[in-house]
Amino acid sequence: MTLLIAQISDPHIKLDDEASIRGLERAAERVAAFNPAAVLFTGDIADTGAPEEYEAAVRALAPIQAPVYRTAGNHDRFEERQQYVAEVAHVRVVMCDTSVPGRDDGSLDVAWIEQQLEPGVPTIIAMHHPPVAMGLPWLDRIALPREQNAAFAVLLRAHPQVALVAAGHVHRAATASLGGTTVVTAAGTHIQSTLDFDAPGMKTSREEPQSVLLHAFLDDGSVITHVQPLP
Repeated sequence: MTLLIAQISDPHIKLDDEASIRGLERAAERVAAFNPAAVLFTGDIADTGAPEEYEAAVRALAPIQAPVYRTAGNHDRFEERQQYVAEVAHVRVVMCDTSVPGRDDGSLDVAWIEQQLEPGVPTIIAMHHPPVAMGLPWLDRIALPREQNAAFAVLLRAHPQVALVAAGHVHRAATASLGGTTVVTAAGTHIQSTLDFDAPGMKTSREEPQSVLLHAFLDDGSVITHVQPLP
């Protein structure tokens, strides 16, 4: 039987931007229709980190009956680190907090991740900042340190039970490979980043489609990620 884990990212909720709230509502409605076993929320839930923005996010997620596991992005403000492990059926979910207070770039605690892994247990590792360069100048300046990415690649090669690394931050759906493991990034549920390999700063688009990701763990052990556009 297929185990479905959904991923939502980067709504950047602002109370004076109704479209940001409606984008998350549409994402929640779409995800709920698939009845996933769990939902990974890979950061930048709020735009300024105000408590009212998180309250609006909780209301928007109401259609989802599954547990929602969140981690922090560079726009989020939480009193405690959003870093923990959850078990979803036979799959281990490792939620990593890559946020650094007051900064837009991030940091990855590779040693902590290694402590959470268990041989033979299928695992998905979720975080906000992707552990790979994206080839977009503006984004690669607010990324994880290269040396941490390199250390993470070594870790992934030693742990083939890690089926997938799921990230946000990019505001685009993209796929990469690190240490023999697939890395995916989710689009935002509101504003997308324009694909420009030369632009020094972020260009945004409200015209490109928003989407969520659906990670399907199949009986044969394979994992398929589907990009589901929002209506």
